Amino acid sequence: MARTKRSASLDSRNKRLELTPGDLHLEQIRAGSYLLYRRPTNGSAGNWLVRWYDPDTRKQRQERMGTADDFAVADGIGVLSYKQATDKAELWFKTRNRFAILAAEGEVVPVGPYSVADAFRDYLYDAKRRGMKGLLITEQTANAHIIPVLGAVAVAKLTRRKIEDWHLALSETPRKTTGKPKDEDPEDEAEDGSAPKAEEAPRPPMSEEETRKRRNTSNRVLSILKAALNHALASNKVLEPAPWRFVKPFKNVSSSRVRYLTIAEQRKLVEASEPDFRALVQAALFSGARYGELTRLRVQDFSARNGSLYIEFSKSGKSRHVFLTEEAQAWFSQIVEGRDSCELLLTRGNVLRTKRKGLVEDKGWAPYDQVYCMNQACEAAGLPPFTFHELRHTYASALVNHGVPLAYVAAQLGHSDTRMVERYYGHLSPNAQADSVRTHAPKLGIGATKVQPLRFTGA
Repeated sequence: MARTKRSASLDSRNKRLELTPGDLHLEQIRAGSYLLYRRPTNGSAGNWLVRWYDPDTRKQRQERMGTADDFAVADGIGVLSYKQATDKAELWFKTRNRFAILAAEGEVVPVGPYSVADAFRDYLYDAKRRGMKGLLITEQTANAHIIPVLGAVAVAKLTRRKIEDWHLALSETPRKTTGKPKDEDPEDEAEDGSAPKAEEAPRPPMSEEETRKRRNTSNRVLSILKAALNHALASNKVLEPAPWRFVKPFKNVSSSRVRYLTIAEQRKLVEASEPDFRALVQAALFSGARYGELTRLRVQDFSARNGSLYIEFSKSGKSRHVFLTEEAQAWFSQIVEGRDSCELLLTRGNVLRTKRKGLVEDKGWAPYDQVYCMNQACEAAGLPPFTFHELRHTYASALVNHGVPLAYVAAQLGHSDTRMVERYYGHLSPNAQADSVRTHAPKLGIGATKVQPLRFTGA
């Protein structure tokens, strides 16, 4: 067991109470690092302070650690014993020494304690340097849900309970809306990265499904917080312990019921859609591509030779080839015939738009253009309200139901592995798996109930 450091005048409350009130008592921990104690002249409990001197810059910093346990029981947080004060001071000195090294290397270091807001500033800078996808939505999420509550908190003072309380409160906060319809997507963020704006009187969650969605959102925000704090830990901006690593997300809230259209309903929807939107719907049902991916397609992205559709810009940042059925190949061949290879594959006629953000070309489809068209088509077809992204679910569900291996389905959708496919469509695969096994498994010829045993004779 390590020996506890002793002090001639500070390590017990009786010794401290004998000191003259108002005087500052200094004790050197090591060269340039000092623990200080001062008791007010009114006779109340004294305060622990730390002082650090940088020999390179000849500057010193002083900060209050907490109240001494002169009259109250030490709790290790606000009221500190001598040992707790020295341990906390040691950690503070390590932080200051590390910041001095980082500052000498040209990095920006905080003037005061390293806060959660500082951690996010460094994390977003590094994410931008690495070209991380979804940087804008990550920053907006942090500004909306993390910085207002935890931004001013020093990372060193974060506790597991504080993060868990924030996580729970976030899950119980009603969803912020923009006041306009949104094509909700359980696995993708908004294509245009627009920041949500709160309504004056948001409606609190009423159903189990709404509660599940809020908890799922809270888990996503928690993962962003953990990523920023882990980056700070890896960058030596903070030291162990890392209490956020022990905060667990809500369980069983990420899977929602996936809706998809039957073949008969798909035909009704196509027939009820206006011509330009009909082509967009058909392309989605034939390829399973996202709305944003479809709106950026060019004529040259369809290859009749390979029977595939090339998705150059995807959410994951990776391109992919979507292989098409013979029916889909014939349809795409018709709509590209005689057209310039650089033209947009799917266009929309001249329409009046109030917002043109994200519009590829004048005749292209802009974010949210599909919402009104989908609502009109569903109403005309006599179908319940259906979002455009659920056409992607329809495509994927059809592949799974017809026995296509989940790895192939994931590749068609642009996922790096089968986790997303298993989460949203895994419940559809047992029957298809059983049919596939019964169809393709070899017949062994060993199922006879009466088998004649072999007879062995001695030599």
